[in-house]
Order: sequence, then C-alpha cells, then structure tokens
Amino acid sequence: MSENQPEKALFQMIAEALTPEGTLPKDFSLPKEKVQNKLIFADGAMDGIKLYHTQPKTVDIEPVCQALLLISQGQEETGKAQLTTALEQHSVIEVIDALHKWIYENHDQLDPGKLSEFAIRSIMTSTNPELVKLGLTIMELLNTDKQEALKKVIRALALCNEFTLYCLFIMRSWTRGNDEIFDLMQKVHGWGRIHCVNQIDPANRLIKKWLLDHGCENSVAPAYSALTVAKKCDLIEQIQREDLSAEDWSGITLMMDGLMAEGPVAGISEIEDRETLFAGYLAQTEHFPMTLATVQNLIAIAQYIDGEQVKMPEIKKQCLELLKSSACYVTVSAAMEQGKGFEEALKLSIPYEEKAMTWLKQNPVEHCMAARLLMASENACDEILALYADCLPLDTMASGPSDVLGLGKDYQDYHALAAVLQSLKLYPGKGVEFIRCALLCPVISCRTYALDTLESWVKLAQTSLKGIAPELLIVLEQASELEVKEELKTRILTLKQSA
Repeated sequence: MSENQPEKALFQMIAEALTPEGTLPKDFSLPKEKVQNKLIFADGAMDGIKLYHTQPKTVDIEPVCQALLLISQGQEETGKAQLTTALEQHSVIEVIDALHKWIYENHDQLDPGKLSEFAIRSIMTSTNPELVKLGLTIMELLNTDKQEALKKVIRALALCNEFTLYCLFIMRSWTRGNDEIFDLMQKVHGWGRIHCVNQIDPANRLIKKWLLDHGCENSVAPAYSALTVAKKCDLIEQIQREDLSAEDWSGITLMMDGLMAEGPVAGISEIEDRETLFAGYLAQTEHFPMTLATVQNLIAIAQYIDGEQVKMPEIKKQCLELLKSSACYVTVSAAMEQGKGFEEALKLSIPYEEKAMTWLKQNPVEHCMAARLLMASENACDEILALYADCLPLDTMASGPSDVLGLGKDYQDYHALAAVLQSLKLYPGKGVEFIRCALLCPVISCRTYALDTLESWVKLAQTSLKGIAPELLIVLEQASELEVKEELKTRILTLKQSA
C-alpha cells in the first residue's frame, strides 16, 4: 500500500464520519491517491462523467472473469490481486453490465457462497473503491432483502457519492426499496442525489412534491436531473396550478434553469409541449417576487426562441415585456449591489461597468467573471491586467503542466487566470505574463485557453507569433517539452512551427 492510500477500510471511514442525523458531512470525501499527472475526481464524478458524457464501449472483461473464477475456486488472494490490476484498466462502471451477463451465463462454474463471502469482505474491509463497487455489483445479483446487518452496511455506503449508484442497484430490489431510495435521496447532495432522482419511482404525492421542490438541488449541476424531474413530477401540469407555494416556485425555477442549460445533458429540447411550459412559467412570474434566477430564465427562454428559430411570437413578446419591466430592472440592480447580475445587466442594456469595477477591485479573484465583461472594453483592459498581475502569484502558479481539472475553491486563482485569458483574445500582445503562466501551469483549461488566445492573436494580427510576442517563443519551447496532454502538445508544436 502506498503512503497516499487510506489505511482504514473505506466502509469504516464512512461509518465513523456519520452524523447523529444519519448523514455524512457535506465536505466528506474519500481519500484520493495523488499520482503525478493523474486527474483527481470528486466522489462519484468519474462514474458520473462516464455515464453522462461518454458512449458505452465494449471492453475486455476476461481478466475480471478469470479472477472471479479463481476466487470461486478458493484462490481468493490470487484472484483479488488480478482483480485489482484488471480494474485499474477498466473501472466497474465500464464492466458492470457485461459482467452480470457473464455471471448469469456461467453460474454453473461459480461458487455463490465463495463469491458472496468475497463480495461482503470487499464491501466491509477494502481500501480500494473499485473493489468495494465490485463487491456491491456481485451482491446486486443475490437476495439481500432479509440480511438486516448487510442492509445497514449498504445504507451507510450509499451515503457516499462514490458508492450511491451501486447501492441503489441493490436497494431497489428490497421490499421497501422505493421508500429506502426516497430516504436516501434526502440525505445525499452530489452525484448520489442525481442517481437517486434517476432511480426513484414517483409513486405518491409526497415523492412528487419533494422532486418538484428539491429534485434539481445538487452540488453538481441542476441540468443533470432537470429533465428527469420534469417528467417524474409532471412539470407542465404543475406549472399551470393556481396554488403553487414559494417552495414549489423555487424548485420550478431551478428546474427551468437546468432545462434551459441544454449543455451536459438533454433538456428543453426533449420537452414536447415547450410552448405550454413557457407560457405557464411566464404566467406564474406574475405571482412571485422577481429574482435574479427568474431573470436568467427569462433571458434563456428569449434566446432559445431566437436561436432555435421557433415560432412563438406571443411567448417572446411576453418575455421581452417582463425583461423590460421595472421589477426586472430593480432585481438586476439589487443583484449588482451584491456583486452579482453583471452579465444579465449587459444583456439587458442596464449600466453595470462602475459597479462591476468596484466589486472587482475589492476582490479580483472572487469576481473574475466581472473582469471578462469589463475587458471587452480596451479602455479597462490595462487597468484590469495590472490588478491581476498584482494579486495573482503567477510565478508560483506556473509549477508545470499536469492533468488537473482545477475544480473547486482550491483553484480560484486559476479560475481568475482563465477569465483573463479568455478576455485577451481580442488584444494581440497584451498580457504576455499571463500567457506564460498559463502555458506552464497544472490546470488543463488554463493551458487550453492560453493556446486559444495565441491562435486568436495570430489570426487577428495576420502575422506569426514571432511578430506579436517573440518572448513567448522560449515559453512555447519549454511548454512543448513539459506538456502532458498530446492534443495540447500538438497545438503548441503547430504554433512553434508557424512562428
């Protein structure tokens, strides 16, 4: 076991972290092994990305199958070692369906007792998340409904976003499985909640009500659950009710935000009667206080109608009337006093520059999105660059390219750097020190934005990089040697060759 791996069994860590309310602290996270140039994912994120953002692919499960045969024959340690190696190549989420099919087809060669004993030991004692998942995957095929001690273990593991999905596959077969899922859904907040929303049967009014009000509340993005919730709680029917509560409206507004995002997953395009939904949402805005979230949805609806070139003249007219209303103006103005709403102000032609600059100067890192808007004006560009040059530790940030996503508060400086980089595209030769830092920093998106900016400079200036910022040629040389992502290295080499 390496020094970065946990010493305690993962189940034990989870059990010890449980609060008196039977939940995990919101900041709970399994230990992550830190390996050079390897992405580090939040609990459940890697499986979530594979489920929602990659196409299923055929993988070779033979090494996993052979390992299970060994375990079934009593050679558990050898089989376990082979499993560990095999699951480093393909995670459980990639093999689960094919593995279940193989187990069904080869059950006569397998010893269910030895397999279930191994599965339970893996669940209870393993320090390897993939072995825990594999144990759960095996137990999904067995009847666990009467095994109360094991059910307690599964309930505890289900509270961790990394294992929720695999526990749900087991829980749904229990006698009161849907009730179990409903209880769990209210206790998890990240990918675990997304999976619960997907698995729950909206069997009664209580569940439908909860889905309407809270189904899209998760720490990942509302879009992942918006379409599912819209269907399960009959959104079009709900939006036409005359007795919506403030809590209902808040949930609907978040759901609409997720539907209109249409980014990570399908959203509004999958709603058949969009016009009725839009009409109902616009009508309901008259009954509730205008919020910035409402304004954002109104803008999104108007842009959707324009972008999709759909014929909804009355909907668009109502949208524009609401966006031009005094309530909307007051809402956006109040948001700007709190350091928010600047992008909405820009879209609605409400003056925002002075307030945005005030907030930006107070905390350039936290309000970096304001910088992106303000840097559209060349007059403000130099002042903002000087502001960030003073507050960002650029030399420290240029610690070398790595395979880091840069998500979360620990990477706020890099989020600010990314905002600056995206704004520099219009200004060939400006902010060279930020480009240097980004090309040599560990965060993938920053290096990508730096290359986007350099390519934009070359195109805008109609000349080579040598004629724009010759000092960056040395940095490109360094970056080409250190870059760990092949696609980025290719772009760097192309820029070098054309210089």
